[in-house]
Amino acid sequence: EMLMFAMLLAATGGPLRVLGLQVELLAGQTEANLARAEALIRANPGHRLYVLPELSSHGYCDEVLSQLDPTRPERPAQDAESGSVTAFFCRLARDVDAHISYGFLRDAGAGRTCICQAVVDPRGQLVLAYDKMHLCDMGDCSEIAHGCSPGEGELGVFECDGVRVGVTICYDLRFPELYRALAWDAGCDLILHPAAFVRDATFPMYHQFVATRAVENGVYLLSVSYAGERFGSSVACPPWIGDVPGLAAPLAAASLGTAEGVLPLVVEPRHLEAVRRAYPYRRDVHPRLRAPPAQGDRRLQRERRVG
Repeated sequence: EMLMFAMLLAATGGPLRVLGLQVELLAGQTEANLARAEALIRANPGHRLYVLPELSSHGYCDEVLSQLDPTRPERPAQDAESGSVTAFFCRLARDVDAHISYGFLRDAGAGRTCICQAVVDPRGQLVLAYDKMHLCDMGDCSEIAHGCSPGEGELGVFECDGVRVGVTICYDLRFPELYRALAWDAGCDLILHPAAFVRDATFPMYHQFVATRAVENGVYLLSVSYAGERFGSSVACPPWIGDVPGLAAPLAAASLGTAEGVLPLVVEPRHLEAVRRAYPYRRDVHPRLRAPPAQGDRRLQRERRVG
């Protein structure tokens, strides 16, 4: 039984080099935002996955969200597969031979607009388009008031060099059930958290939530926000913070300030195995809390493949 448990928890590939891009927010300037993302990616070669913030292609702000009226001729929402933003990142991903995760407003049809985080692979193909499940209407956020629609509850999961990666967006961080489903049920070893984490009354708990989600699930978590005085503090968190039996050095989170910059994270299978062996939450959870979900539960749609 213990052997099977260890096999299930073992990571499937070698170290995975990931880079978060804390970019400046350029409100409504799609071409400029795409150009800045490309410049940072090309200036930092050698990573297998690049991650941009929430709505990185448009800039997260009231100025952009206020344009969601479906009757507006200049509405910024695009189709996930055929839009110009996806076409841009497909070309760039092929060129740099890496996965790229980027944010944009997705036209979901029937007048609905979703906050979407998509992923393209090194072949230049769209492999995931995750719609934000939990919309924020507290603090300085007003996504529902502006007319955004929540995702339908499908998990966002893709594979990058043998590592299963989950995708969440900003306010999703507040809901442990989503992270538990990604980590324990969908088998993710890394969870991405593109965000636009405003420095309002909720900001002081930002890093505490990130660390909790990573440690309670035994996964890596990369949270990428915007640069600037109203945002900043992107954070990369390992599956444990502190000493881990079997590892030579303690594990620690890393974060940025408010300036534009990049945040590296390396997913180490050896560290994942050591953490899960030393702190076996998955083994020790009460069986009632591990009961399989009812058939047809849309929360546990494992992957949303596109293209």
